[in-house]
Amino acid sequence: MKVLIRADASSSIGIGHTARCLTLAQALRAQGAQVSFACCLLDGHRRVAIEQAGFEVFAWRQPKHLPGIEHWAADIAALRAVLPANAGFDWVIVDHYALDARWEQAARAFARRIAVIDDLADRDHAADLLLDQNFGASEARYATRLTAACRRLLGPRYALVRPAFQGPAITPPPQARRVLVSFGGFDVAGMLPRTLQALAGLEGLQVTCIAGLGSAQGEELVRLCAGREGWELHDYVDDMPARMAAADLFIGAAGGTTWERAALGLPSLCVSVADNQRGAAEAMARAGMHLYLGDAEQVDVPALRQAIALLLGNQGLRQSFAERSRSLVDGRGAQRVAVALLGEHLVLRPARTEDARLLFDGRDAPEVRRRSQQGQALHWPEHQAWLAATLADRQRLLLIAESADGPVGSVRYDRLPGQRARVSLYLFAGRFGLGWGRALLARGEACARQRWPDLLAIEAQVLPDNQASLQLFAGAGFVQSPCSFERVFQE
Repeated sequence: MKVLIRADASSSIGIGHTARCLTLAQALRAQGAQVSFACCLLDGHRRVAIEQAGFEVFAWRQPKHLPGIEHWAADIAALRAVLPANAGFDWVIVDHYALDARWEQAARAFARRIAVIDDLADRDHAADLLLDQNFGASEARYATRLTAACRRLLGPRYALVRPAFQGPAITPPPQARRVLVSFGGFDVAGMLPRTLQALAGLEGLQVTCIAGLGSAQGEELVRLCAGREGWELHDYVDDMPARMAAADLFIGAAGGTTWERAALGLPSLCVSVADNQRGAAEAMARAGMHLYLGDAEQVDVPALRQAIALLLGNQGLRQSFAERSRSLVDGRGAQRVAVALLGEHLVLRPARTEDARLLFDGRDAPEVRRRSQQGQALHWPEHQAWLAATLADRQRLLLIAESADGPVGSVRYDRLPGQRARVSLYLFAGRFGLGWGRALLARGEACARQRWPDLLAIEAQVLPDNQASLQLFAGAGFVQSPCSFERVFQE
């Protein structure tokens, strides 16, 4: 599967778009996809970083005009000029506030499907899938912006967080001492000097400041950090996960690092440095995920110092922020988005005798048995006999689902009277909670209807407390009765 990602970075828009797209690209590559980037080489572009991560970049020089809604056609023309002749992709993913439905419709010349990453809901989209990872994302925000057929991935469950941020929870100490400060790749709001001035008025702190790329306040930051024991100043670090894990408190913007520190449970003091950050920062504060001070232009040194002092000495508040953040962001969002994009390429094959151990271990897993109609532990001899009988039964279809990185799960169809079948499925270890069930159902249904062309309906039985399966079948178009689900095919 081939994917093209359209995203830019610059000293004015920051590096957030390319950073989160790199995270998604790595998740897609882990699932076997071939990923390339398309970028305009604006001042502060990240072409080298993308290529160092192992991805091909199709790039063009900055035009006289900056990319904007009114220049979508010029952007398409520039993209067409750098792509190989007859280039074709399964998906084009666009993460760009200056491109809208017109660009997306034109980009179908390069791809079968279009995915959009958005935070603003301020323009129309012509997409097959939309991702808004923000806490305040909702169906209502995009009600007039998308077609009904567009699949929505909304909220921090889909936050694009690198696997390195899926570490153990940080345990807040009684008195916080280690402070990490970062306002993104470019401190466009000039928050770093104010933050360091505020910290300078507090005793006994270890401070690490990440200035970003090409900081305009470089000399001032050096002066503020000079001679202070335990203070460090860096332009850039490549070990941010380790530095976050070692910190007691984070001070920064409501950008991409929001989800990284949430996944680690790092207590945070947040300031919004762009208009598009304000809504999400406020929603997260209401949800108890961090302390939010407001827009950068409204935050002065005394307010910063007072808020920092409050958090440093209040272990209970920091613990509350940490627990709430980790309950909402588990760090697996990029894998979920990758599954949503790649699900249609899931391969299903008939089960074989040599799959006996795979099926046994998958079905006997405690999490699977807990959600099964028959929850007792399996026994190996009986399982072998069951598999032999199943493979010989023409009224039963047992399938194994596989992705590029290995087996995903199993789905079984049992033929019933009245041109019906019953479906049951389970996922293998490590596949839970990522959205594979939806893909497994869709691909399995196609196989069942190919096996039995006269099928009129498929039913499923689900335990009433199995919320994951209830949501799965309802989302797949099954209609719930008091005890079961069924899906009736339209002639």
